[in-house]
Amino acid sequence: MWDLEKTSVEMQYGKFNSYTKDNSFTVSQSIAFPTVYINQSKLADAKVKSSEWQLKGSRLETATMVKQVYWQLAFLHSKQKLLSYQDSLYTGFLRAAELRTKVGETNKLEMITARSQSMEIKNQLRQTVADMDILRRKLQTLLNTDVLYSPADSILKRIEYTPLIDSMAVAQNPSLGYVQQQVQVSQIERKLEKSKMLPDFSIGYSSQTMVGTQDVNGVSRAFGRGDRFNSVQVGVAVPLWFVSGNSKNKAAKISEKIAKTNAESYSKELSGSYRSLLDEYSKYSGSVEYYEKQAIPEANLIIDQSTRSYKSGAMDYFEYVLSLGRALDIKQNYLDTLNSYNQTIINIEFITGKIF
Repeated sequence: MWDLEKTSVEMQYGKFNSYTKDNSFTVSQSIAFPTVYINQSKLADAKVKSSEWQLKGSRLETATMVKQVYWQLAFLHSKQKLLSYQDSLYTGFLRAAELRTKVGETNKLEMITARSQSMEIKNQLRQTVADMDILRRKLQTLLNTDVLYSPADSILKRIEYTPLIDSMAVAQNPSLGYVQQQVQVSQIERKLEKSKMLPDFSIGYSSQTMVGTQDVNGVSRAFGRGDRFNSVQVGVAVPLWFVSGNSKNKAAKISEKIAKTNAESYSKELSGSYRSLLDEYSKYSGSVEYYEKQAIPEANLIIDQSTRSYKSGAMDYFEYVLSLGRALDIKQNYLDTLNSYNQTIINIEFITGKIF
């Protein structure tokens, strides 16, 4: 990119050659050493790339927030379904307990217990619905739309994920790309400052009148306003005062070292965060496997067997509620773990620069 100095145009009119009024104009242009323009062009390209990395980073942040909200909504949908199931169970218990209390088949403790459990579940259900509304509003803002969307995945499931090779995992992270690009920017800035200490050039063209009689090779000739005398000027500007240039060059070298240090530090930080998230992924993955293969089938069996025993009279109300609560807690813990697993995957995808 040729960032030339402004072209100078000067005009003159008056008695500057003789008693007769003449006119002249001069056009001149200062030109830096060619390497200055080469480095300016490289610097402009490097800064464009920096801006592109920043744009990618903004897109990644927005996409990550959308994914986080989306899968949190899917989690709340599943939680709502589980709470609705519990609500229907405890509402039925409450009606039965109230009826038995009226006919004197049981004491009030059973009724009070059933009522407190029913009200607690209803309260959790209201809070969950409110949280869903809040997240839908947040999703609406992130998508910049007038529509309130709900996730198509109303049943929480695992996000598919395959771990990457550690050395290549964070290479596409936009923030890392930006800080690494800043190293290149600082290097070119240093070269630019150094090239500015080289000589500058100037070139100019001048044209003027010299009205009157002039001696040309021993012969007198009369020149009018239509006759013009032209000339070309060429100059070289050499810096004699190096203190300012040296200071700028030293400052550029320091900026380059800082940029390199920042890039190396951020790269290590990202790699460390990636390995930590992989540890979380391994932890939650094993836990989800346990719930899906063992805990959830056992919870379903507990609910089925307890319900049959309670209906047949082989189990009293309090034993039934205790067994049922244990099984439902397992189901809720599974949802919590699965949600943590998905959010960990989203965080990993953020570090690895994956949008979709």
